Amino acid sequence: MTQSVVITTPIINTPFDEPKRHYLFDEDGITNTIIEKRRVSEYYVPIPRAKKKSGQLSFETHQTADRREE
Repeated sequence: MTQSVVITTPIINTPFDEPKRHYLFDEDGITNTIIEKRRVSEYYVPIPRAKKKSGQLSFETHQTADRREE
């Protein structure tokens, strides 16, 4: 079950200094708990599954037939 977290003060660091605090992420996403150290740099990149509906289509012309080796 995913909980909805509302963060009332999302900016917790100054733009002029190195970040010193961050919000904690857990298995469900962001929480409203502040951690008093810099966050480790990492990416959350979702990789979508392939959408395969049918086989690859072929495009036959007289130029491709001439180049084909059997």
